Amino acid sequence: MSVDPNNSLMFVNDMRLGLANYMVPRANVAKNASGIEMGIVPMDGTPFGAMRERFLSPLGIPCQKPPFGTMSAVDLKSGKIVWQVPVGTVEDTGPLGIRMHMPIPIGMPTLGASLSTQSGLLFFAGTQDFYLRAFDTATGKEIWKDRLPVGSQSGPMTYVSPKTGKQYIVINAGGARQSPDRGDYIIAYALPDSQ
Repeated sequence: MSVDPNNSLMFVNDMRLGLANYMVPRANVAKNASGIEMGIVPMDGTPFGAMRERFLSPLGIPCQKPPFGTMSAVDLKSGKIVWQVPVGTVEDTGPLGIRMHMPIPIGMPTLGASLSTQSGLLFFAGTQDFYLRAFDTATGKEIWKDRLPVGSQSGPMTYVSPKTGKQYIVINAGGARQSPDRGDYIIAYALPDSQ
């Protein structure tokens, strides 16, 4: 999440995927089970482990209606949602791991932090498609996006050059969780110099 203290807004992304959970006898829990990824959670000190699996069809599609992820603005004074929008498309994912290549904005599971700026922009790249997006913090409208070479689940950061006074947005693109595509890209964005 990120916060805009000037406008008392908090921006929160979510993941809306059902999980199927069931208990596994301790004898069937591998010694090296970590519980970090989907699968077995060791639950040390109990007679059982817990199996955690996403609630998916045999094609690997969630068994619930979208959106599977949203971005929300919450008013910190009232606690109410100001706006909520689906974020992410199925462009770089699909059934059986086959990319759909269609930018259908259904709202995909999100992982990663957002960055809000004093200029009223919210930057976010933690979707399953390969984009860094900018949203209007007042309305949630997507106003800009740029294609990344691979997905990103890191939070964008910003800095101002002490030499030029120019502001940059920087993102690390290492790969989206569901994608086999990996990279080690650090990408910086800035507004063009005025003529």
